[in-house]
Amino acid sequence: MDLQYLPLTVDEVPVEKDFLIGETYSFRFLYNDRTDFYTCTILDLDGNILFITKILYATPLIDSVVEGLNVNRKILPLNPQEIEQASILQGQVVNRASLGSTILLLLGNIIPS
Repeated sequence: MDLQYLPLTVDEVPVEKDFLIGETYSFRFLYNDRTDFYTCTILDLDGNILFITKILYATPLIDSVVEGLNVNRKILPLNPQEIEQASILQGQVVNRASLGSTILLLLGNIIPS
């Protein structure tokens, strides 16, 4: 199975990266070491914040319609080896031990516009 994902490892967080997913957006990834979880902020190219979310396992990174955010792929934090079990494990916190090692930000099929 050939999977595509957003390249990200724990060693580079905090980081802001630009990704072309329908349009180009900046994705800012931050780590909360107090309670061991990650957040993702999506910004337009002018630096305006469009969306902020906590990264949860098997839960789409963008779970609502946001004006100005035209991402054409689903982004799903998932361990590729657990795809069949994903619905059972959905909602677990993605933490320092899992992000970029077992859990990747997988890109789903292109969403038709």
